[in-house]
Amino acid sequence: MKKHLFLLACLPALGTFAQDGKQQFSTKNEKKAVITAYMENSPNDTLVQLYEPYSGEYDSTRIKNHRFTLNMPMPKGGSIYVLKIGTDPDPMADITLVYVEDGKMHITGKGKKINDAKFTGDKWVKEWQEVWKLASGVKGISKQVNDLEAQLMKANEIGDEDAANSFARQRDSITAIRKKAMLDWVRKNPNSGVAGYILTCFVPNLAEKDSLIATLGQHAKESRIVQRHLNPGIVDPSPVSIKANTAEEANAKFAAVAPGKDAPDFSVPDVNGKVLTLKDFKGQYLLLDFWASWCGPCKPQIPFLKAANDKFKNKNLVMLGVSLDSKKEAWLKAIESHDLNWINASSLKGWAEPIAQAYGASAIPFNVLIGPDGKILAMGLYGEDIDKKLSEIIK
Repeated sequence: MKKHLFLLACLPALGTFAQDGKQQFSTKNEKKAVITAYMENSPNDTLVQLYEPYSGEYDSTRIKNHRFTLNMPMPKGGSIYVLKIGTDPDPMADITLVYVEDGKMHITGKGKKINDAKFTGDKWVKEWQEVWKLASGVKGISKQVNDLEAQLMKANEIGDEDAANSFARQRDSITAIRKKAMLDWVRKNPNSGVAGYILTCFVPNLAEKDSLIATLGQHAKESRIVQRHLNPGIVDPSPVSIKANTAEEANAKFAAVAPGKDAPDFSVPDVNGKVLTLKDFKGQYLLLDFWASWCGPCKPQIPFLKAANDKFKNKNLVMLGVSLDSKKEAWLKAIESHDLNWINASSLKGWAEPIAQAYGASAIPFNVLIGPDGKILAMGLYGEDIDKKLSEIIK
C-alpha cells in the first residue's frame, strides 16, 4: 500500500470524495470540531474536504483569501478523518490523516501542500502530531516499514524466497520497534483519544487490544474509535460507501455478511484448477482464510492456522485458504515453503478476487467461519482466538 492509505487498513476503502455536497449528520449535540487554516500560497476557490472513512460523514468548503474553515459536528467522540485539498482524482494527491475531536485546530502553511503545513490548537492536535510522526508512511519509521514491504512484494513476485525472508525479518524487526514506541506513547497518554487509534489499528491481537483498552482513561474510552470497537454495529451500524452505491445499498451489502447470516455462495479454482463452491462443503465447518504470498501480517497467523487444522480436521472442519495473489508462481511457492497443508484456491485476480469481494475481505489476513448449515458463525479470528472459537463450537 502507498503512503497514508495503509493506515486505513482497519477502515473501509476511501472511495471517491464527493464534490461540494454537505453530508454532515444532523445533531442537537453542540460538540463540534472547528478547523481553521491559512494556506499562504494555495489558490483561492480550491476545494477542501474533510471525510470520516468509516461513517461517510463529510464536510467541505473552498479557500477564500487563502483561508478556510471547516465545522464538523462531533456527537460521538473523536475519530480519524481524511483531509484533502483540491480535486485531483489521484486519491494520494495532497491528502493527510488527522485525528479530530471536539475543539479547535489551526493549520498554517506557506506552500500549497497540506502535508507541509503546521498544525496547532487544542491538546489533541499536539497529541496527534506526535503519533503521526510514528504512523505516517511518508517519512520516519513507518516509511522504513513501507519500503521494506514494497521490497518484500517485489521479491515474492519474482519468487526470490531468500530475499523475501530477509526483507520480512527486517520489516518485522522495525515494526516491533514502532509498536513499542506507540505503546510507550499510550502508557504516557492513557486518556488521549488518539490512543484509541493506536490500539485499534496497530495491535492486531484481539486479547492484547482489549487488555490495553481497559487501561485507558474515560476520555480515551469515550472516543468514537474505541466505542466502535467495544460496541460493533451499535455506535456506527455499518460502513457506508460514497463511491458508487447509495448508503442504503451499502448498508444492506455489509449487513448481509455477518455472523448469523447465510454465507455468500462462491466459485473459486483450487491449485489444480478444480472449481470449488460453497455447496461442496455443506455439512462441514468451513474456515475461509484470506491471505497472499506478499502479505507480511499473514505469516504470523500460519502457526495458529496449522494448529487449528491439526486439531480439528478430523472433527468435521475443512480449511480453505483463498489467496489474493495475482502471480501463480509466487502463490504456489508460498504454499510449498510454508507447508500450507489444507485446500488452497485463488482466481489470481489480486484484490479483485470475487470471493474476497463477496465476503468483504478489504484487508488481510481475514477469515470467516461457516457452519455445516451454511450460516456464518464468526469473522476476523486472529492468533489464539482461532482455537478458542473453534473449541467453543466444535465439540
